Amino acid sequence: MTKLHVKNGFVFDPINSIEGEKKDILIEDGKVVDKFVSSSDIREIDAKGKTVIPAALEIHAHVASQQLNWVRLLGSNNQDFQNQWNGLTLNTIAKNYVSNGYTFILEANVFPSLTKQTIFDLKRLPVLDKAFLLNTSNLWALELEFQKEMIEEGAVLLSNLLEKVKGFGLKAYNPFEAEYWNWKVVRKNLTDKGRLFNFAPMDVYEKLPRFVEHLGLPHSIHAHIEGYESQYSKENLFATLNKVKSLGLKPNPKNDLGIKRSQIFHLAHASSYNIDGDNSELINFYNENQDFDMDLGFIGFNTINPLITSDRHLINKLNNSPNPYKLIRSSVESEGDSFATLRKFSKKKKDDCVMWANAIILALNISPWQLQYSVNYPNYADITNLPEIASWLISYEARKQFMKDIDTSFLKDSTLVNNEKVLTFNDFTILTRSSP
Repeated sequence: MTKLHVKNGFVFDPINSIEGEKKDILIEDGKVVDKFVSSSDIREIDAKGKTVIPAALEIHAHVASQQLNWVRLLGSNNQDFQNQWNGLTLNTIAKNYVSNGYTFILEANVFPSLTKQTIFDLKRLPVLDKAFLLNTSNLWALELEFQKEMIEEGAVLLSNLLEKVKGFGLKAYNPFEAEYWNWKVVRKNLTDKGRLFNFAPMDVYEKLPRFVEHLGLPHSIHAHIEGYESQYSKENLFATLNKVKSLGLKPNPKNDLGIKRSQIFHLAHASSYNIDGDNSELINFYNENQDFDMDLGFIGFNTINPLITSDRHLINKLNNSPNPYKLIRSSVESEGDSFATLRKFSKKKKDDCVMWANAIILALNISPWQLQYSVNYPNYADITNLPEIASWLISYEARKQFMKDIDTSFLKDSTLVNNEKVLTFNDFTILTRSSP
């Protein structure tokens, strides 16, 4: 048996209401225990003067997919990419996550037909525990279930699919957007029905949470809202949130774990939807609806970032920008599109600064139990940016220092500039460890 005694540390464990208390921790066979079975073969670590916290959980990342291989290809001759991401190899990913306190990572977007590649990569991702979400919002096999009131039938099909491919949960992502693009149309809302199917994208956003709760999955529906990083996303966001709220769903996780989820809807990279910088409506919605949560999507302003997405609005926006990077597109028949490219965030671009501020503003104004730390890895930041991002949350001076050379029009308009509110270290522990 392996026994470990960590003594004299300052322990933060928000789930157990422990905030900076000097405590000893006993670990036997990988589990925290009240006492050891015996007093033999105990290894001791003296943590005097040190902080002891649980391991962190990554709830939204892109680390094991075909698209990641495309990014590696696109960055193979780009010196900025190699310097920042070290080839984005599995070993580099694992090393950086583990060195920043993580033991679990969730691949957030996988088409069912491509799960073999994901499983292949996850098996070779060292040290970390891992899982993945299935993008099921474009499945033609569910056409009738999306169109009609066939919740049990849809849940059964998805249950069988999850079992076959070893998925952890379901992702809602731009339902049937690829079918519109087949007609060279970028749709502007979620309520118009398609030419080839007799239901609207909003019907998919409605049905998927119901499928999840019918099955009692451990993770609620995990949703990307169409048109992120553009003016279209805000209207789509609140249409979706209000639709899901109107369903009257209750969390229904069917597992024997002591800790169960308390929410019905997870919003991905929440920084990307209020591109006008006004987060008040989203903050009010979340403060009034405790069964909705979000990961924040912090921007790190790296020298270069990969981009893995399936959102046509964003791709068109980037393609129409000056000097766009090379783009690789793939279409999986009856499952959806995906894209891979590179890009740079800049402190001199107002929209980029707005997204940077959005994540911080949301973190400062919503209960940390409804929020999770994320950087939409690797799209928005590297996990190695975590210490600096943490400083923006817990120190007004660190934020002020970072904003010294930021876009002047952003500084003129943003409510964050003179906001001295900060999080505690315990709050940050909740974001990275307890809430996920």
